[in-house]
Amino acid sequence: MGEKWTLKTAATQKAPGLHPFAGARLRVFLRHALFTPGLDPRTRYQRLIAWIGQFLRLPLVAIEKVKYAGAINRQTMEKPPVFLIGHWRSGTTHLHNLMSRDPQFGYLKFSETAMPQDMLGPKVRIARKLIDRALPEDRGFDKVRLTLDEPQEEEMALGNLNPIGYYGVYYFPSKMEEQRDRALFFDGCDSAEVERFRRNYKNLIRKVNYVKQGRQLLFKNPPSTTRMEMILQMYPDAKFVHMVRNPWEVYCSTRSHFPRVFNAFAWQDFQHADLPGYTLETYEKLMRRYLEDRDRLQLPANQLVETTYEAVTADPLGEIGRIYDTLGLDSKAIGLTHIGEYLGGLDGYKRNVHTIDSSEAEQVKERWKFSFDAWGYDFPPPSSVEIK
Repeated sequence: MGEKWTLKTAATQKAPGLHPFAGARLRVFLRHALFTPGLDPRTRYQRLIAWIGQFLRLPLVAIEKVKYAGAINRQTMEKPPVFLIGHWRSGTTHLHNLMSRDPQFGYLKFSETAMPQDMLGPKVRIARKLIDRALPEDRGFDKVRLTLDEPQEEEMALGNLNPIGYYGVYYFPSKMEEQRDRALFFDGCDSAEVERFRRNYKNLIRKVNYVKQGRQLLFKNPPSTTRMEMILQMYPDAKFVHMVRNPWEVYCSTRSHFPRVFNAFAWQDFQHADLPGYTLETYEKLMRRYLEDRDRLQLPANQLVETTYEAVTADPLGEIGRIYDTLGLDSKAIGLTHIGEYLGGLDGYKRNVHTIDSSEAEQVKERWKFSFDAWGYDFPPPSSVEIK
């Protein structure tokens, strides 16, 4: 259905059988499954499969903890991790897919972010077969492929390990703003919750480092745009690549992707969600926070580099080469060779044409003017955006 998805049609379509909570920590799952009000009858089958998955995984989680916990806790990182950040729909996934083709990088796979507690050892083969059968060909709201070995952001894993995570926006849309503010700014979270989140994040990175031994770690996660200070507390030499895109396209693409994601993930009714209002406020909060943190932290050029979707798509090898040079990343020539081979196998991408109401356009102009100014984008919308 692509861009034809609406909140109404998404609510009438059957939810897919597999939900990320099937791979969550048991106490996190029980908290959500037993104490969340207003669970949607549309998701009964999906929730049943999640319950079954939880109990089937119990011995596997225990085995992994006993067998691997010591080795994971002893992990040390030879090179600083690299974090790709930026607002959703700004092209971070595209950049992640490109840079992950460089063999010097290790990254979190879809199969691993879905099961962060039990992603090691031969037992994973069974789970991989089950997940692979349930996966659609792409993400539904764009043409990005979904396969078990494709690089994925770590936010799903973080939400499976503790109750704080941005995916809560998709799972529990009756309180979208509350879920967002907890995940991005830790609003309403006490110090113990924040420390638990930080500990889970660091343990996840250690586990990825154990799996990808000898490789520099490459992560991509839009919510980490507001977590730079926390990440620097864990890894003082961490490197960041911040990516932006024309705000008009970001607004349209962000707003339009929600129905498809709600259909797949939401355990509550979502038909009355204010998608324009939520999109406007979230972008404003996240991007202002990034600008404030950038100015306050004053990271050197070899720790923070900024790029744009337009620059990466116009000259991917040239722009990624600039990122390598600025951050001081190794093996540039080898990395660009592998990235170039991957680019040669991509089909031509046709950009969507979005249509928005004139009243929404006025809100974008008014509330996001700071972003147009900060990154030098033209105020008139591009040809990919039509105002009606």
